[in-house]
Parts: sequence; C-alpha cells; structure tokens
Amino acid sequence: MCMLLSVTVSIVTAKMNISDSADVISDLSQTTSNKAGNILLQFDVQHNWTNQAGNLGAEWDGQYFWSTGCCLGPAAPYFIEKWDTNGQRLATYPQPSQPSSTWGMRDMAFDGTYLYAGSENGLWKIDPATGATTLMFSAISPMTVIRALAWVPTENMFYSGSFATSFYKFPPSGSPITPVTNPGLTAVYGMAYDPVNDSIWIFDQVGTPQTTFEEYNYHTQALTGKTYVLPLVGNCTAQIAGGDFYATNIIPGKVTLGGMVQGTLCDKIFLMELGNAVTNQPPVTPGAPTGPTSGSAGVSYSFSATTTDPELDDIYFMFDWGDGNQSIWLGPYSSGGTATASHAWASAGSYDVTVKAKDTNGAESGWSPAHAITITAGPVIEIGAITGGLFKVKAVIKNTGSGAATNVSWGIKLTGGIIILGRQSNGTIATLAAGGNQSVTSKLILGLGKTVITVTADSATKTQNAMVLLIFIKTP
Repeated sequence: MCMLLSVTVSIVTAKMNISDSADVISDLSQTTSNKAGNILLQFDVQHNWTNQAGNLGAEWDGQYFWSTGCCLGPAAPYFIEKWDTNGQRLATYPQPSQPSSTWGMRDMAFDGTYLYAGSENGLWKIDPATGATTLMFSAISPMTVIRALAWVPTENMFYSGSFATSFYKFPPSGSPITPVTNPGLTAVYGMAYDPVNDSIWIFDQVGTPQTTFEEYNYHTQALTGKTYVLPLVGNCTAQIAGGDFYATNIIPGKVTLGGMVQGTLCDKIFLMELGNAVTNQPPVTPGAPTGPTSGSAGVSYSFSATTTDPELDDIYFMFDWGDGNQSIWLGPYSSGGTATASHAWASAGSYDVTVKAKDTNGAESGWSPAHAITITAGPVIEIGAITGGLFKVKAVIKNTGSGAATNVSWGIKLTGGIIILGRQSNGTIATLAAGGNQSVTSKLILGLGKTVITVTADSATKTQNAMVLLIFIKTP
C-alpha cells in the first residue's frame, strides 16, 4: 500500500517551448530491456508534477488528466480530480460513499466518451463534463476487486487485474465476466491499452523502484517480453506503481505512457515517452471492382477488389451493390490481397457496384469508382403437372419469368419400389421462351410398387407419389 502524506503542490509545466521531449525535466536516458537484456527502446520522463497526497489512479481523456484518490481509512473522503496540461487542478469531485472500501476508486479508463474507475465495489462510470458518477455494476465473484483497468476498443471490452489474481475481461454491463490469464505477475495495479501495438501496458508494483511496466499481448494472454522499470520520478525517494494510461500528442509528435506513482511525499502523475507518434493512414481507395457488366435477375455474380495499406496493415473490404444492400466487412486480407464477393439482383435495372476498405486499426478509405452492371429480367423456371401413363412419366417445365431461358437441365428420378428399367432420365431444353412451357418425358419404365417421382429443372424441384404396375405408372 502506498504511504500517503500531505504535500505542497509543485508544478512543472508541460507547455514549455519543447523541441524534443528528451529536454523536458531531465534526460534520464534509461533503456528498456526484455527478459534476455536486449535493448528495445529509450524512455525519457517528459513531465511530472506533485498532486494531492492519496492519489491512486490516473487517466487522460484527450484534453485533461484525471486522478482518483482518498485519505487513510474508510471514513475519510474520497475524491476525483481534474487537471490541465500545466498541472493546474481544475476541479475536485467527491466519490460516492464506499463504506466497504479503504481506498475507493483505483485505476481509470476512458472509452472516448466516459471515464471509468474500478474499486472493491465494482465498476464506476464518470461523466467528464460534470464529474457525476454511476455504478455500472457491483463487485461480482470471482472478480471482487477491480484494481487495474483498461478499455480495449478492438473487443469493446474492459480488461482488469488486481495484484496476483486472475485477469478478467467484461463489457460495460459486467456480464459475462471472462477469466483471462495473468502471466505470473504479482502486484498489478494499472492497465492501459496501446492501439499502435494492439497490446496492454501493465503497471506492476515490483522492481527497484516498484514501478515496472510489462507489455501484455491480450490475444495470446502472454507477456511480449518488453519491460521497463520506471526510475525515481522528480524528488521521489521511493515509489510504487499506481494506475497508468496511454496518450498521443500530449507532447507534440510523441506517444506517451503515463500514470501515477505513489509514495512518501511522492504522489505524482508522470508522462514518459514511448516513441514517436505515428498517425495511422487509411488504405488507398480501391479501384473499381472487377466483374461482369451484364447479367440476369436472380443469378449470383462475383466481383473482386484489391488495394494496399500505407503501413502494410491487413485490410477488410465492404461491397455496395447499388440496390440498397451491402456486404459485411470481408477479411482480413494482406495489403495488396484480393477480396471476392457475390451478389444476385432481384429485379432488372442498371446498378453501380462500389467497394471500400478499412485497416485493422479501423481507418477507412473512400468508396471506389463504380463498376456498372446491367441486369435484365431473367427467366423463372417452374415445374407444372407430373403425370404417369403407359411405360413413361411426363412433366411440364414452365418459364414464368420475363426473359428467355437457355440450356435448362431437367431430370426425372424414381425413388422406392422395384424399378427394373428407367429409374432416372435426364435431358436439356435448349430454349424456353418467356411465358412458354415444354413437356419432357422419361425413358421406358418397368417395375413394381410404390415410388416417389422427383422432377428437377435447373434449381426448381417437385415431387409426386406414384405406383408402378409393371408397364403402367399410376399418378393421382
């Protein structure tokens, strides 16, 4: 637990004339290493300031910093604080009474609209405009404490942890709660989603000092091997991890991993450079889809599209068929890959087929130029009367559509009974005019017993019960 004492607020501005974040506060020139000790990145503390003793969680909403905190004991007040980028406290809001909690709200998360905070009591939603709090759900076993909290937009899920317990993921409603592997960490206090690496940075109360970041691949539920021990910040003589957050362009052009360090005379929000900010570019707008330029109503036709992504991200495609229908997002495909989708139009007309793409970070291209296809009224094949008689079965094939049918494949099959000759017959009608019909006749049939006659013509099917009496086929 952190040691909480009242201190004087000491501000170091984040709006200095900054040419490089390494010049802010001090260039600690620390290196991060993986488990094997290989150098990965350089980290510089960009900014830190002392705030009210007792702070635990921290978050960035794109414009302001937020922190949660309390004083010692369950009867003491809990608070939520709002800070500007100069380190000035803009507002202090009361947390709701939490008699079962010694510390109140812990780590925070932001979903683009609302702030959230975890506690022993469950998940709280915070309106950043007013500071008003809403209990989303009460603590539910086995997730009885939400100490670390991250919003993962790729899954529309929260991820949580608490010291050495299992991790969990859950939607805002709190149901279902799904256990997620804790990869052996023992003092987890903060979580922050990293959209560039599609991972979660865990702030762990281990190391010397007890402020260690570990990168967690939530897809594989394992650590990536990237780890960094945050050195003492400012005038801290000892510190442990609190909540953490991820942000871009707090320091222009830089990606920031920030958070709260807790300690004696040392509750501070800090900002640490994670790397250069990379603005994700959408895929290149695809060219017009390729496919046929004419067809018939009711017949499915295939179209293809391809494009590339500037960062070589995988790509999804969506086709618009020009008749009010669109495909789902298809993919993912590798950058430069080709997507194919099929569609059938219900009625005659001219339609524009277009396509757009999005990358795995959600950035969408514009709609492509159109590929026009002209759909004419097509044939509609139906099967009319099926009749028996001496030696043979007859069936009427009809075209009830408004377009001529060509090469209509038909078949007559008898199932059941003792059929010696003529169990199956097949043929093709070369042309069947719109509104026209044609009779087809089976081969010679010889047999005995009850049977079922099945007649097919293209995709149309019709059955008829019958009795075979040697050389005569009786139908109702």
